Amino acid sequence: MIGAVGIVLVLASLLVGDVLDGLFDLDVLGGDLFSVSSISAFVGAFGFGGALGLAAVDNILVAIAVGLVVGGLAAWGALRLTRSLKRGEDAASFRSDSMIGHSGRVITAIPEGGYGEISISVGGHVRKIAAKADLPVAYGDEVWVSAILSPTAVEVTPTSAPDELTP
Repeated sequence: MIGAVGIVLVLASLLVGDVLDGLFDLDVLGGDLFSVSSISAFVGAFGFGGALGLAAVDNILVAIAVGLVVGGLAAWGALRLTRSLKRGEDAASFRSDSMIGHSGRVITAIPEGGYGEISISVGGHVRKIAAKADLPVAYGDEVWVSAILSPTAVEVTPTSAPDELTP
């Protein structure tokens, strides 16, 4: 029965884990030690490990000890997995220098010598960033990043030359 409760908790943490973590604020020590995912992994593994221990040796103390060891290993595994997954979520994973040479699309027109905005996708991350160009660039035009001006602004060059107006 304890193992089934653990499985229900695992399913709940997969579906709405961040909501449950924020709602119950279980991780008082930080580091995801008492997150819903690590608690549910411990409870489920404790229940099933204890059942296996009781089936192997008909002694409740041995079953509890086996359940604690298996549950602790499962919680440790969930903790490590959660930390490795969250490590990729920080803003540092989208470095400014990685944008040079990538193309983007103008989402706010860029006036001559002024700033507009582009949408750019680098490494699966989509970001909206301020952009400056020497020539005016219209909404929807494709550009490529030629320089980094700051962590929040880039210099862009249109991928095609603007049409010359004939008098």
